[in-house]
Amino acid sequence: MPGTIAVVVACVAFYNGLIIPAAGTLAHVVFGAIFGVIAVLTGWRTVVITRRRSAGRFAGVFGIAIGGIGLAMLAYQTLVILTHGAVPPPFWAPYAHR
Repeated sequence: MPGTIAVVVACVAFYNGLIIPAAGTLAHVVFGAIFGVIAVLTGWRTVVITRRRSAGRFAGVFGIAIGGIGLAMLAYQTLVILTHGAVPPPFWAPYAHR
């Protein structure tokens, strides 16, 4: 069960890292960070609990990887916003080349 939660929450964090809307940016970043941290922690818990069972371990590692990628994308986009474009915008964002 924790592996499933890690995967679902990680997908939400990944989506939040892909697109940051112009309106409600702070709430989007906070919720994305919360979901990303929950995904990584839940995935870690799953890996520790399952030990040698492959399906649960795979779900935990998948949750950690996708949640971590989502957190990294969110952090990079937040850095772009905070520096007012001094850092080049990410290639995956639809508004990257304004």
